[in-house]
Amino acid sequence: MPQTSSMNVSLRAMTKDDLDVVRQWRNAPETREKMFTTHEIKPHEHATWFERIQHDNTKRFYVVSIEGTDIGMVSFTDINQESGRAEWGFYKAPNARAGVGLVILHAALNHAFNTLSLQQVDSRVLAINPKVLHLHNKLGFTQLGEAIAYDADENAIPYFDFALTINTWRLREPSITQQCQSNPQQSKTL
Repeated sequence: MPQTSSMNVSLRAMTKDDLDVVRQWRNAPETREKMFTTHEIKPHEHATWFERIQHDNTKRFYVVSIEGTDIGMVSFTDINQESGRAEWGFYKAPNARAGVGLVILHAALNHAFNTLSLQQVDSRVLAINPKVLHLHNKLGFTQLGEAIAYDADENAIPYFDFALTINTWRLREPSITQQCQSNPQQSKTL
């Protein structure tokens, strides 16, 4: 388990027992509005999705805990072992304190490069999500370009493509570790 200062951060594979809480996090309005799919996910839809991903080796979903408290979800999808690439996604619990996002993402990137043996993590971030755009820049991601997706109602959804290579992460990671350790928000009760 990665250690960040006095905080114990862990990623564990999401299980059926996590479905209700993860769906609640995902359905929180502040999370939904920053996703490509914005409708409220129903329990049956979530359960069907979970069953489908159980047999897909290109997807990994984790619940992130800090000092024993579940605080967010991280996913790696489109995992391609041949190219060493995957796309990530994440969200934190709506009641999570400000500042824990960096700790969650630090642990997730270390997991991606050290445990999943990825060479590059790709990301798509909605243009309307300045906090996550800032986090990607802070973590060392390179912005590759802009694109537009369309929702079910044909509404345009502008987003940015990002990529982070293992070499860039190795250079950036010590600075991120230091930032995680020096952030006083992390020592407060979650």
